[in-house]
Amino acid sequence: MNIGKRIRYLRILNNLTSKELSKALNISESSISLYENGKRKPTIDIIVKIADYFKVSTDFLLCVAESSHMETFQSETDFSNVLESVITFLNNQNYILFEGNALDAKTVVFIKKNIYNLLENMKMMADRIRY
Repeated sequence: MNIGKRIRYLRILNNLTSKELSKALNISESSISLYENGKRKPTIDIIVKIADYFKVSTDFLLCVAESSHMETFQSETDFSNVLESVITFLNNQNYILFEGNALDAKTVVFIKKNIYNLLENMKMMADRIRY
């Protein structure tokens, strides 16, 4: 995983749009996009800002260490929120890349439907467990 993927991971995990993150960090939305897509590397100052904002180490962002912060975020995050964030993310993108390859519109629709179905099925299972 590279720094751009870590930034995107943290943004989505925290249910933020790139616009919201850019406002919080006081940088342009296009900069966030360039970082996440690996087209530009953030400066040291921006890396520190991002690490402080998400409460992770700079080593984690720089992929120097697999921080325990990632495990903490995962254990404290409601998976339904993660799935909803992924759906929102997919709905807000002009095109989707998977392992560097652009997905066609039919594939994106297929993926969205499957994630939505997974979310709905998990909600039904959770309702059964509660009662």
